[in-house]
Amino acid sequence: MIAIENASKIFAKGTPNEVHALKNVSLRIEKGDFITVIGTNGSGKSTLLNAIAGTLALDSGRIKINNLDVTKLPDFKRAKYIGRVFQNPFSGTAPTMTVAENLQLAYLRGERKTLTIAMTSAQKKFLRERVAELRMGLENRMDTPIGLLSGGQRQALTLLMAAFKKPEILLLDEHTAALDPISAELVLAITQEIVSKYQLTALMVTHSMSYATRFGNRLIMMNLGEIACDIQGEEKRNLTEQSLLKRFEERHIHVVI
Repeated sequence: MIAIENASKIFAKGTPNEVHALKNVSLRIEKGDFITVIGTNGSGKSTLLNAIAGTLALDSGRIKINNLDVTKLPDFKRAKYIGRVFQNPFSGTAPTMTVAENLQLAYLRGERKTLTIAMTSAQKKFLRERVAELRMGLENRMDTPIGLLSGGQRQALTLLMAAFKKPEILLLDEHTAALDPISAELVLAITQEIVSKYQLTALMVTHSMSYATRFGNRLIMMNLGEIACDIQGEEKRNLTEQSLLKRFEERHIHVVI
């Protein structure tokens, strides 16, 4: 369970460019929740994700992971609790290292480091089996530098790597925004499968009303640093793009489609 309590963040405080990115945001994320987060530019979506990840320090408020207060912990100390996939397919992996080497590093995350990361035959077999689950044929390209793969292939592998250690929360920061529509749909389908298979708790930021309505069991709409609404249960299951657009209009939020 992730608890965000009265989280606030102001950028350029005391200047004419002052922005209240988060305004006393409180949110309880239950184990197994798959939450989509939507809102216009500047609504606070990415700030919320960065605050949870620890790449951004709050001005006030607290963040707890399984009742452990991590508010003051830097991102590298929170990494054992958090998996993250970024918008850029080239973030989070080492392009000159092979698929197998990248996977091995992800698999060893949080383990005591030795002078070598050489893989045993059992580890190679395990990694190949996990990659085969993606159904992209990448198990036959384990010795290929990961930088030579397409954006969609790389994002699929990054998702798999982020899920290896079954993090307390998986943060998806518009992770399909840089992909073509076909690759984006494939990566989203893989996302759903991985979240379900590993029984992960996930928070997915998106600009797409279609993705926000189709995926997850909860939807959070943000506006001007606040949670405008939290849609879940039967209402979320029946939510359509048109009904979501109506929610924006009711709150006088201008959306460009």
